Amino acid sequence: MAEPPPRDPDDPRVDPADETVVEDRGTDTETYVEEDEVVPRRRRAPLLWPWLLLLLLLVLGGLGAYWYFTQEDENTVPAVVGMTQDRAEAELREAKFEPEARREDDAKPRDVVISQSPQPGTELEEGEQVAIVVSNGPPRETVPDVVGERLDEAVSNVEAAGFDAKVTQVFSDKPVGVVVNQSPEQGTNAKEGSTVELAVSKGGKPVVVPDVVGTTSAQATETLRKAGLEVNLFSVPSDQPAGTVVAQKPTAGATSKQGTTVRLNVAKEGVETTTTTTTTVTTPTTSTGAIGTPQPPTTNAKGTVPDVVGSELADAARQFGDEGLRVDVRYVPSAEPQGRVVAQARPAGTQLNRGQAVLLNVSNGPNPKPATSVPSTSGLTRNDARERLSAAGFEVLAIERDVSGTPDAVLSQSPSAGASIPRGSLVIVYVVG
Repeated sequence: MAEPPPRDPDDPRVDPADETVVEDRGTDTETYVEEDEVVPRRRRAPLLWPWLLLLLLLVLGGLGAYWYFTQEDENTVPAVVGMTQDRAEAELREAKFEPEARREDDAKPRDVVISQSPQPGTELEEGEQVAIVVSNGPPRETVPDVVGERLDEAVSNVEAAGFDAKVTQVFSDKPVGVVVNQSPEQGTNAKEGSTVELAVSKGGKPVVVPDVVGTTSAQATETLRKAGLEVNLFSVPSDQPAGTVVAQKPTAGATSKQGTTVRLNVAKEGVETTTTTTTTVTTPTTSTGAIGTPQPPTTNAKGTVPDVVGSELADAARQFGDEGLRVDVRYVPSAEPQGRVVAQARPAGTQLNRGQAVLLNVSNGPNPKPATSVPSTSGLTRNDARERLSAAGFEVLAIERDVSGTPDAVLSQSPSAGASIPRGSLVIVYVVG
């Protein structure tokens, strides 16, 4: 039996698994099938790295996209400490944040940002709040109300509130030593340690009393009230026409506080008082005599008032004496040297009855000595009066007057007994010549 031709194993028409070999072994034919073991051909493994690379690229791309889209709504917080509040809030809004401000007392100037949260450089989503703390300036306190209080009490209350007090003396119709005004006003918030100015009353403003003797009571009242003085009228017997002012107290030229009441003696209607050379009038007919104090008799002889402002009191008194006139001395505070005349109640050239007195304001001096009460010399002789006044610490000038009476007897003195004037001041004594 002829053998079949061999088959090509690569022939697609042949399945190697189905190939059977039949072998003839002689007469006694025995047929058996011999199967060849066929090993399947190994297929080439697929390549993985391109896929892994692609996967990596996809992952990285996704991360990048996530970062991009999540970072798109975040901004960096700007630094605003040290800026003013308005500028800081504008900076934050420009960076897409919402500022939230609160204020605190601080040594930094008012309206300056002193801190912020979050800190500068922080990444924050748009629209988030950034807290800023703004300075109110140094700590402030409330100024207390001390108007109407006594000075010592007011100063104590101002200092207790954390302020310094500065005191200024002012003229006022309020009692002396009372606070009449303050700056800043009560309730004001002021820096601790700042100054509160206190205006404290030193009494009414000094007023020079005008001369109203010889005018009607209506005219005198109007004149005095325009000067800031009050008026108290008293009817007295007089040979002057009814309604005429015959005397006033304080006298013309005296310095008084605003609101001081001036007493005016006004002539009664239909009453006359006769004066002679041997008696004195019971009510003065001049503006310079003290009300109720007997005055030397007057005559028709006249004396001319000299100009003594700027003169020493002793010289001034002698000049008046030469004219037959007297001086009524008032010592007043002044920066002029002690004993210098700073004002006179009657202008130079005025004609007065001899024996009348004219008020002179005389300086206490810039540094007056302690005040001492002037002793009385009534009833004494010239020498006794001098001794008594000298013993009290005063200088003495005696001026003789050509009047009848006991020689060297004291007629009057100026300043009057009881007046409080600086030690060493001059006292004028008028004696019978």
